[in-house]
Amino acid sequence: MTTSTDLQSLLRRIEKATTRLEELATKRAESAPAGGSSMSSVDLSASTAGADSKVLLEYEAAVQPQIANFVSYSDKIGGVVAEQARLVEALYHAQRSFLRIATLTKKPTMDQLPGLLGPQQSAIQQIISLRDANRPSEYFDNLSTIAEGIAAFGWVAVEPTPVPYINDMKDSAQFYANRVLKKWREKDENQVEWVKAFLSTLRELSAYVKLSHTTGLVWNPKGEDVEVAARAISGETAAAPVRGTGAPPPPPPPPPPVYTGETDSSAGATTRGALFADLNKGGEITSGLRKVEKEQMTHKNPALRAAGLVKEAPHSASTATTQQQTPVKQRPPRMELQGS
Repeated sequence: MTTSTDLQSLLRRIEKATTRLEELATKRAESAPAGGSSMSSVDLSASTAGADSKVLLEYEAAVQPQIANFVSYSDKIGGVVAEQARLVEALYHAQRSFLRIATLTKKPTMDQLPGLLGPQQSAIQQIISLRDANRPSEYFDNLSTIAEGIAAFGWVAVEPTPVPYINDMKDSAQFYANRVLKKWREKDENQVEWVKAFLSTLRELSAYVKLSHTTGLVWNPKGEDVEVAARAISGETAAAPVRGTGAPPPPPPPPPPVYTGETDSSAGATTRGALFADLNKGGEITSGLRKVEKEQMTHKNPALRAAGLVKEAPHSASTATTQQQTPVKQRPPRMELQGS
């Protein structure tokens, strides 16, 4: 369960980040050339110094009154409902500080963005955790209304359609809001106004985003590098963030050898050449064969087979090696006609 100490710590963190950003903007304004030779610095200090930014003023005008109204009705209900409302208020201040950073910096990379979103994500997680820790509470539907709809404040990380995303989160909250109305409509008028206040907050947030950030959060293309704002919000003073220092990947393996059809063995080339020469002889290739007499033919002289006088041809080294690897099963001789 969220404690008041955690809430106070989060608020102090937001205030500290805001103060550092104001100091940063002041220093930039003081260091800008008087003649205006640096267009980027002059534009940044004059139009996006922070609190007087048009984008930020529009956000405050649209959302801050709704948040104040919602917190007021939550305090009347009291208990965990009031505690959760304070977390919603802290989320509002965290998002206001984040929008101020956006007016001062260029668009960050996907690796840099999570660090900037940290305070908002922490507040949203605490809101959801408070609901999960109070399931037996009679105000569980109230807590669920906020927990389901509060993700709408995550629009700052949604591109290119943040407005439909906010409306989807509002619809998710509407389910539990209807249960609150059904349960308390005849018992507590504050509950009815409480529901209206929260849903009105989401509607005004959607209208503001549609007006100022139609296709996603607008950053300052002429602003500071985002690492400056990241150090400001985290309270660090290091010159640069720590990068990865892993060992370089091993070199790729050498490419496979290219087959060219040639061999290094002169004996292989000689044998292949002799084979092609014999094939070119055509019918003359059989002229060197020895004639076999009839008495030496085993199919015409069965006595030769019976006596075992027919000698086997000599085995080559490769044939002998193959036979040694795969021995042939010995069978007894048979004296009978098989097949035809």
